Amino acid sequence: MADLPVQSFSFVPQPESPGIEVPADADPNHHLWRNGRLWWVAFTVHRGYRQERVRFSLRTADVLEARERRDDVFRLIAEAADCRISLRFVPRRARTGTS
Repeated sequence: MADLPVQSFSFVPQPESPGIEVPADADPNHHLWRNGRLWWVAFTVHRGYRQERVRFSLRTADVLEARERRDDVFRLIAEAADCRISLRFVPRRARTGTS
């Protein structure tokens, strides 16, 4: 079985990604969180009038690998028939307090 090229979902606005507008101040780890040592992803998928909250482990401790896996998941959902994903971009929170 031949390896298919993998195209990552881009989080930088590009003309070839219509309908996806990513603010410049979006957190690069949006939809990701670390639970213990592993990264997880969470998002909402819409199919017609139904919506489902999806959460699962990306099974990696490396944030760069987690971002790539998240991008691959988003790409697959974007290609699926009758599926739409809600992407809510929130600016990165400023750290407050002392360490």
